[in-house]
Amino acid sequence: MSDTTVQLALGKEKIVEDLRVLLTDSEEMLRLATAVPGEGVDALRERLRTHVDSLQLALGDAQSVAKQHYRVAADNTDRYVRENPWQAVGIGAGIGFLLGVLAAR
Repeated sequence: MSDTTVQLALGKEKIVEDLRVLLTDSEEMLRLATAVPGEGVDALRERLRTHVDSLQLALGDAQSVAKQHYRVAADNTDRYVRENPWQAVGIGAGIGFLLGVLAAR
């Protein structure tokens, strides 16, 4: 995997995590706003509810896209290993060796 691909994957994970935090904060604000009486607060509650609903949809979409990408990557890896078993064993042995060297330090 190239550095760019890794950075994109990490960026997507960061976006999903940020959406989760934003959703949690928005739900907390909505919960706190329900206890405050007033005319202007009703409009705020409506806006917060709309915001929370759109965030939930965005997070669901982001998770489904991430699952699709994971499945594609897993299928490609599986196909590669089945088509090139000895190369896959060599790659695995090389990675194991490198991890062993790093762990020994």
